[in-house]
Amino acid sequence: MNTTTVRCLARIPTGARSLHGGVSMKPVPAPRGSIQDPATFLTKIGRNSVQLADKFKSWDHLFTATTAEMKTEMALSIKQRRWILNWREKYRQGVDLYDIPLKPPKKKTK
Repeated sequence: MNTTTVRCLARIPTGARSLHGGVSMKPVPAPRGSIQDPATFLTKIGRNSVQLADKFKSWDHLFTATTAEMKTEMALSIKQRRWILNWREKYRQGVDLYDIPLKPPKKKTK
């Protein structure tokens, strides 16, 4: 092999991770209907998420905050992060927001 071929082969990525190409950012959806700010969004999804409204700076921040940022900088619990991330994705897909109440714990029987 000549040196040009060797140089070209050296540039080919190896391993599965090199083929990912990084994380692509999903687009921020436009506010629709009565949902115009993070506080309204968090109120609609329920489970006391409205208490976290002051942690999100803007509509764009609500839809671009990463899990790591929510954990370290905003100090959200795992349940809170998962709930917000799931509803964030549903909103992107066009699902109307609604509250899903928690089921009361089952009574223990002897």
